[in-house]
Amino acid sequence: MVKSVLGKLIQREFGKERYVCYTDKLKRKQSMDVFCDIYEKLSHSSEEELDLALKGLLDTVQQSIGISRNFIYIVAGFAVTVLTLVFLQLPAVFAITAVTAGLIFLYKTCEFVKNRYCDRDIRIVLIYKIALFHLLEESCLQEEQHEL
Repeated sequence: MVKSVLGKLIQREFGKERYVCYTDKLKRKQSMDVFCDIYEKLSHSSEEELDLALKGLLDTVQQSIGISRNFIYIVAGFAVTVLTLVFLQLPAVFAITAVTAGLIFLYKTCEFVKNRYCDRDIRIVLIYKIALFHLLEESCLQEEQHEL
């Protein structure tokens, strides 16, 4: 089963059990509980760990956007492959290549749909981002107070 890259990120950062708990809480419209849990878990992290978490988050979001952007090229490549096979009329090559291209296209389509329409994962990631930003801002303010 194809999972969204955002869902994989949340599972990697907080574990599968918490991910399932977060999705359940979002279904029940308890997003503040999700925020509090994420915030509490992140509050024990150092500034360097928070910076690394933010970098990982940004990289994952970029990857998710890349999947959506590249899908048009996958569709075009699949169409060109099928048209080329039809015009060449090579029965042995056609069957093997058509099945392979079809399976790859099916997988990439599932990946695109899962990443494009993963509303619950997007909501969890937004809550995660807010918690990270809040803690990083808090950390910067504390450093400024120490300098004064």
